Amino acid sequence: MKIKIFAGLMLLILSGVCVSFAQTTVEMNQSRVSERQAVADYRANNFPDFLENIKNASNLRPNHSRLLYNLAVAYAVNNNPNEALDTLKQLAEMGVSFQIEKDNDFKSLFENDNFQQIQQQMNRNKQALNNSKQAFSINQKQLITEGIAYNPKTKTFYLSSIHQRKIVAVSADGKEQDLSAEADGLWSVSGMKVDAKRQILWVCSSVFPQMKGFKKEDDGKAGIFKYDLKNGKLLKSYLLSNEMEKHALGDLTLNQKGDVFITDSVSPNIYFIDSTQDKLELFLKNDIFTSLQGADFSADEKTMFVADYGKGIFKIDLQTKQLTQLKPAKNVTLLGLDGFYFHNGKLIGIQNGINPNRVVSFTLNPQATEITGFTTLEVGHPDFNEPTLGVIIDGELFYVANSQWALVNEKAELQTDKLKNPVVLRLRL
Repeated sequence: MKIKIFAGLMLLILSGVCVSFAQTTVEMNQSRVSERQAVADYRANNFPDFLENIKNASNLRPNHSRLLYNLAVAYAVNNNPNEALDTLKQLAEMGVSFQIEKDNDFKSLFENDNFQQIQQQMNRNKQALNNSKQAFSINQKQLITEGIAYNPKTKTFYLSSIHQRKIVAVSADGKEQDLSAEADGLWSVSGMKVDAKRQILWVCSSVFPQMKGFKKEDDGKAGIFKYDLKNGKLLKSYLLSNEMEKHALGDLTLNQKGDVFITDSVSPNIYFIDSTQDKLELFLKNDIFTSLQGADFSADEKTMFVADYGKGIFKIDLQTKQLTQLKPAKNVTLLGLDGFYFHNGKLIGIQNGINPNRVVSFTLNPQATEITGFTTLEVGHPDFNEPTLGVIIDGELFYVANSQWALVNEKAELQTDKLKNPVVLRLRL
């Protein structure tokens, strides 16, 4: 989802932070102060203090790929080539890519054999690894497609639209038909899930500037919409106002009982709809969250894993609400996760907040407190234009390949000459 608190200059990421699981709010504030000071030091050519401050910021937010990049810069401009190379090597092992050969801060390393090997590894990280195949596409270029859901009973897919404010149903024979009606009152539509047992479609919808008919006074409103799949009618909407705080309900997940858990990408909240109470309630609020995205349950449904675009991955004990941030191994970055799923003991993520965008499988330790490694499943697919959310069907991930968020601005103006038909890819897990 594009409304993610993770943006900024190479030298200053104020909101996208990745911290250790025990880090306090005080420490997070300290890391931001250090980062701001590091930027000022760099611009003033005060390189010794630049190094100390960016090192402090990076230590407080380990495995933050852009902070690590800036740490490597700091080592290089302070004539610490070995430390600079070690840091760049760590980045390369994470599978990310930067054009280090074009950054004059590394000029002293350009002829170094290790630097050139790291550069080659980063170039290899960008090389296509295409295990996905096209499942289908639809002839509606102006959707700005975010979410996808599937009804196994009717073999129908549902695609959500950020710009057009609607849900499109795609039947097994490829027929396209709007499920939603204008009278339903949908705003931008993002994550969706089908409760196959009860034949319900649960839908996240929020007011975004990229949608048709945006009104500034509505910015930050959001809600959950409940559809009856037997007749396609809207059953109920559960709405959040923007009076106290803004909201962006990006994704949701369901348990076997039919309870719904919803993540908020703007406010640090997780919401809950109990299947017996049928009302929207706050499940958990914690200021450690910066931009919550996808969520899914462990196999026994006692634990929920939640992706945070700037922080990484949290796990929540659903009975006690105890919150734990998963610690990544040195060669793992957990930034920029959007679509996020638990499958056969591993966590599957669609990572569109790093370069290159990719689909990745993360391995957990037995206690599910650490990410011990990762396997890239897909990268550099020709249909990629910010992949977003997916749904797992019989061991295959079906996911939106080209949301095309970059082709609509905050005035809801589309670059129509560049838009392509939405594509759904399928990937055997």
